[in-house]
Amino acid sequence: MTSVHVRDLVVGYGGPPIVRAATCSVDSGGFLAIVGASGSGKTTLLRAIAGFLPVTSGTITLGDRLVDGSGVCLPPERRGIGIVTQDGSLFPHLTVARNVGFGLPRRTSADGTPTRERVAEMLDMVGLADMAERSPHELSGGQQQRVALARALAPRPDVVLLDEPFSALDAGLRTELAAEVRELLTVARTTAILVTHDQGEALSLADQIGLMIEGRIVQQGTPEELYQRPGDLGVAAFLGEVVLLPVIDHGPDFVTTALGRVALDGASGASGAAADRLALRPEQFTVAAAGEGAQVSGEVTHVTYHGHDSMVDVRLVDGTPVRIRVLGTGGVHPGDAVSVGVRGLGRLL
Repeated sequence: MTSVHVRDLVVGYGGPPIVRAATCSVDSGGFLAIVGASGSGKTTLLRAIAGFLPVTSGTITLGDRLVDGSGVCLPPERRGIGIVTQDGSLFPHLTVARNVGFGLPRRTSADGTPTRERVAEMLDMVGLADMAERSPHELSGGQQQRVALARALAPRPDVVLLDEPFSALDAGLRTELAAEVRELLTVARTTAILVTHDQGEALSLADQIGLMIEGRIVQQGTPEELYQRPGDLGVAAFLGEVVLLPVIDHGPDFVTTALGRVALDGASGASGAAADRLALRPEQFTVAAAGEGAQVSGEVTHVTYHGHDSMVDVRLVDGTPVRIRVLGTGGVHPGDAVSVGVRGLGRLL
């Protein structure tokens, strides 16, 4: 295992830089997800870490080894990095076993284990021990990605880079395989960096998330930190839905909105125009049909049913639209007069 530290990295393809002074890190044995929209520079960053792209400036350090920057540029084969791509990139003319063993020495692996035993060990680890002699085209998409992971882990790399490895799979298989890969990497005690545009994937798999916008890592932290305490509205909106309430009045540790007082997260620090907007997540609201004599907060305009939960759209009495996430249907319907409450802390963004 080894840590990875990227400092002020600038990378391009001859024109304007794609990665612009990006900084991120992952501890030894950790799992970092780099998340961002298409074109934000995620894959370019990953390719630079792997050594496939020259670095204009900045540094890349693996453990205590400087591999890029300050006149150093270690070639990919000397970095101790395994890579799993979006399509797996298996060799179609080789069997599963030969694909897994492709990057290993012919007789023994680095620690002296015979290559055949190491291949068998890896196939057993990914649950494909009985498919060693099959060709890649005989496997499902999920099985092909398991083979690609086994091939990446076979040489015992210090770091594994995962470039959108689940994006070509259907939703159910994607979730299942992602959980399996996370467990396999934990068992192998391998440091991993995942590139994805899927917020849910990043939040559920990673120890740390780095959000990349226009070539820069704008915030890195635990999934809980980025989701619950985003640094700005851009971060908050990328990682989930945000509801903005106009602020009527300010207190020392609370604000007043159309729904009454809402306590502030101590880290809130917006000023100026942003201080007049309170950011909340849809699940922070409660909604119930307003019984006789109850205070009416607004009217339900739409209910979107997802099975396990629903999104309830409410127009508050002051005209502010609010989206509320509830279990099941929430017991309300379009046209209902409802009472809406807020739980937890809000942030000024």
